[in-house]
Amino acid sequence: MSRDDDYESELTASREEIAAVLSGVADGILTGSIRFGDGADAVAVDVPDELSLEIELETEDDELALELELEWPTSAGEFAPSPMEALPDEADALPASVGAADASRSLARFELFRDRNEEWRWRLRHRNGNVIANSGEGYTRKHNAWKGLRSVMRNAPEAEVTEDTTD
Repeated sequence: MSRDDDYESELTASREEIAAVLSGVADGILTGSIRFGDGADAVAVDVPDELSLEIELETEDDELALELELEWPTSAGEFAPSPMEALPDEADALPASVGAADASRSLARFELFRDRNEEWRWRLRHRNGNVIANSGEGYTRKHNAWKGLRSVMRNAPEAEVTEDTTD
């Protein structure tokens, strides 16, 4: 692997923002392809059905470090990222763009952004660009917008579906 092919990113952010990035990595693992970055610099890598995970927790110089490392062999023996299509400008409202790259499995993505009134909102955007759900209200605190977004993610799979039978 050449150093030119490596991807590296470092983020200092809130617990919620870091959890969102890790959730994006998990989504990519589940769908079999992880996207890194946005725009012209975005790349995707395929993830095989079987890989190894190393978890290391250590203290050094009054700091606690948790390292998560995923490893798998590449098919051609080298790292071969695939260029990705650029996301809309407003999609960069997420703290770091890492997520599922397989569009056939991952049909939508959540976006957290500030509206024209400087309030925080979230929306769920289909891969074709259409907004299919939104927060419905603005939040003065980013933290509360994240809470609303996570609540939808957590509760939607269990939500009851009702049908209007007046037709």
